[in-house]
Amino acid sequence: MENNKKPEFAVVGINYITLKKITHRNIVVPKGFIFDGVTIPAPFTMLFSNKDLRQGIKASCIHDFMCRNKDKYRRKEATDILIELWLENGLNKFKAQIAKVSINIYQFLKGWR
Repeated sequence: MENNKKPEFAVVGINYITLKKITHRNIVVPKGFIFDGVTIPAPFTMLFSNKDLRQGIKASCIHDFMCRNKDKYRRKEATDILIELWLENGLNKFKAQIAKVSINIYQFLKGWR
């Protein structure tokens, strides 16, 4: 982390909290938003390193915000932005595709179409 760059997130218990407003495109996540970080279903956790998970924090924040505001965002848009941001932060394409498929299945089964 650069000396002049303030952290965007803090860990509070098992969750994260935004320390400032986070923006991406037309999405604005407010300061103080609490989210659970990168959540990966059991059989896929072995494919992702701690580095992968750290690189996905901002993507996860924005995705979780969109998921909690389903009246404003579509499922596909939320997943596409999650994967786009994660790829921009270093996740390889193979892992990104695994994440995308598992997220789409999970969200479909939970009823967010």
